[in-house]
Amino acid sequence: MSSVRTRVTGMLMVAAVSVTLIAGILPLSPRAESRGLRFALFGCSLVCVLMWMAVSVRSRRAGGVDLDKPVGPARRPSRSLPLLLAVLLPMTSGAALVQAVGPDGEQGRWVSEVYTAGGGVHEVPIERTVSEPRPTGVNVNGVDEYAADVVVTLRFDDSSRRTTIRGARTVGVPDEGDSVTVIYAPGRPGLGGRHHDSGFFDSGAALLWIWVVVFFAAAFGSGLFGRDEVHAARRFRGDVHGVAALVLCLGVLLLLPGAFFQTPTWAGWLLALAAACTPWLALAWVVKRV
Repeated sequence: MSSVRTRVTGMLMVAAVSVTLIAGILPLSPRAESRGLRFALFGCSLVCVLMWMAVSVRSRRAGGVDLDKPVGPARRPSRSLPLLLAVLLPMTSGAALVQAVGPDGEQGRWVSEVYTAGGGVHEVPIERTVSEPRPTGVNVNGVDEYAADVVVTLRFDDSSRRTTIRGARTVGVPDEGDSVTVIYAPGRPGLGGRHHDSGFFDSGAALLWIWVVVFFAAAFGSGLFGRDEVHAARRFRGDVHGVAALVLCLGVLLLLPGAFFQTPTWAGWLLALAAACTPWLALAWVVKRV
């Protein structure tokens, strides 16, 4: 019965961690709701980990706990677990790095204020163009993209206001009635509005680089984890798995300044890189101690 409980809690832990990492590696909106979702998923994962540890400790025997205690013949090492570990480990590092991706400097602070005030992205029609449209060098489906200063009407909570949006981009020469994407907070007229380039993928190059590295690390990392070694590591030991969990929690703590404060670009990436190293440090500790 204890073996069943440890296996069930172990599967719940893996499922919760997997969902949390998927949410972490995707470029979600910087809204407070998205941040709350990630923290809620992390909290759920933490609860599942603690449940697994508690059940394992209660079921322990001399030398540790076998999470798959056999009823009959000895259980053979799992073939899927090394593959799963090879995927989840790079995803953990990738999710940490994604937290550093986003608008930086003054623009980043402004975007953060807009989302904190309940703002978002809106499509609004152009009323008139106040500058000469200039090509951006981008071509979309055979049509050149242009940038220009345009006048639009933004609907704030107190009243509608005409606002000049600098550098608004349109596919084709902007004309009256064409739509542009503007980010602003209806409840904070003082923040004004600005053109929103491309949704949540403003830092697409960095995101693409992270995803490519994660993909190749997962593709080539499966051969690094032997079935016997992974099977041996499934035996819970507080001095092994407990320390590894603390190292991973340290990585989460390193990401908190960027989640709640507008950190400088170099500081955000430095903290994210340090957090991205913690899964591998935890793995090194487990390999050394098992």
